[in-house]
Amino acid sequence: MKPVPPLLVKLLLVVTSRHAIVIINAFLLLLSALSLKEMLPLLYNSQDNLKEIEDILECLGVILIGYGVAIEERQAFMRIFRLYPEHDDPIQKIVDHHCHEYGLCYLLLGLLLEVCVAVVKIPNSILNTESLEVTIFCVGILFLAWNATLMSRHCWFLLRPRGEDAGE
Repeated sequence: MKPVPPLLVKLLLVVTSRHAIVIINAFLLLLSALSLKEMLPLLYNSQDNLKEIEDILECLGVILIGYGVAIEERQAFMRIFRLYPEHDDPIQKIVDHHCHEYGLCYLLLGLLLEVCVAVVKIPNSILNTESLEVTIFCVGILFLAWNATLMSRHCWFLLRPRGEDAGE
């Protein structure tokens, strides 16, 4: 197997570092906060704004699914990029542990956002959600808020990885 060039190793270590993940989480938190700020007023005149709420939830769901899968499999990517075992250490194990757990949560919450949108998109002749659309979207908004809380907590753990955190 051909060795990974040192410059590429450094770049991959930066991109997969806990600090890079915190930056991405912070960006996604900002995106979530702006989306929540945009969607909540739309609920007051929901019949005219259902498409916009649907689009926002659907886009965020897709982002969370992709991000969740990538974060959940950080340890596998580190092996594929041949950064492990050479750059594996106790801190990386803790980061991998938290990324696996929180990545799964992001994936599931993204899927739940998609389910909320899909239930509303199903034709009313199959599943009549006409009077429930706002309620279903409110559930999606709650999932998005829950995700923001989890991302904040994930950042907290990544910024202070200690041995006792691995079991949390």
